[in-house]
Amino acid sequence: MQPSFNFWTIIILLTVGHGLLLSLVLVTHKRGNKKANIVLAILIFVFSIRLLEVVLIWSKYLLVFPHFFATTVSFKYLYGPLLYFYARFISGEVKLKLSYLIHLLPFLLHTLIHYPLYLAPYEFKIDLLTNYILVDNPSITFSLDQYSIFSILQIPHLLVYTYFTWKLLTKFSRIIDSPTMTIEKIKFLWIRKLTTAFGCLWGVWFLYVIAIIFGTTYLIELDYFVTGSACLIIYTIAYMAFKQPEIISDALTNKTSPKYESSTLTREEAEGYSKKLVHIMESEKPFTNSELKLQNLADELSITTHHLSQILNENMNQNFYDFINQYRVEEAKKMLLDQNGNYSTILEVAYNVGFNNKASFNTAFKKHTGQTPSQFKKLK
Repeated sequence: MQPSFNFWTIIILLTVGHGLLLSLVLVTHKRGNKKANIVLAILIFVFSIRLLEVVLIWSKYLLVFPHFFATTVSFKYLYGPLLYFYARFISGEVKLKLSYLIHLLPFLLHTLIHYPLYLAPYEFKIDLLTNYILVDNPSITFSLDQYSIFSILQIPHLLVYTYFTWKLLTKFSRIIDSPTMTIEKIKFLWIRKLTTAFGCLWGVWFLYVIAIIFGTTYLIELDYFVTGSACLIIYTIAYMAFKQPEIISDALTNKTSPKYESSTLTREEAEGYSKKLVHIMESEKPFTNSELKLQNLADELSITTHHLSQILNENMNQNFYDFINQYRVEEAKKMLLDQNGNYSTILEVAYNVGFNNKASFNTAFKKHTGQTPSQFKKLK
């Protein structure tokens, strides 16, 4: 039984490497929602390590590293909770709660059940792998024991957490359905796509488990299909992080000047419009309108949206949403410091300055001040 790689194992091994690299990038990334990025990094990491064990099984290199056998089998009980945690942090939750540990109990229990296998001697694992696991045509006999029960329960466990995540996103349908492309909308659209992708993967996996339980012959093609789908998710996350860096950076990317090279707007005109724009923002406070768009401000200045974008990018060194949110946050700070108590709740302040919900208010406020509104209010 000679270990060797084939086309599929090489592809998956490359995916594992890219997945681990992406996890490292997310953990070390200094901008954006750090808690959300770390949770996503952990999700990609456990996903990648699980794929690594699959590669070792298919290539039979598990005989070289027998103690790696079954070390990732419990990871499937982490996928659902981590996706749910990621959605919660994306939605503006800032505190880690002790109650989150409850979500990890199935993972811990499944790990405990396999604990004797982890401690099994080298010779036992080699014998198990050689005679049962790594044979060319393994005979699969289904028996209702603690191992098979937990394997079956992984499917409803994942589907339940996909439902929890989707239900959480429905609370922010107002942001997702808004015609304005804000940072919050981009991120919620992203997590909805990610949840859909994982939900589809769980569906494929469910069919795979059914085929294994009721089938009579092991088909490597089923393994290829499921594992290929998992690889696709890792590359999709990497592609989206590259295409829309605001997903992990909490800021819409400022476009560089080449797109303005053919602009007819002179520097003197841009400076004049900048002063007029600041005057409008301070005197008329259009930012308090939650439906404010780039076109509205362009109309106020009697210029095109292209020229206004150029002014914001080159003169203000900001994109439209950061520019607007900066004024909203400054106005919110005044309200939170109001000694007369005219604004009773943080949510009321959020609505009054132009935010659609508390989550987007918390995100923008922390970005511009380094504190949440609650922390700022306590320190006043």
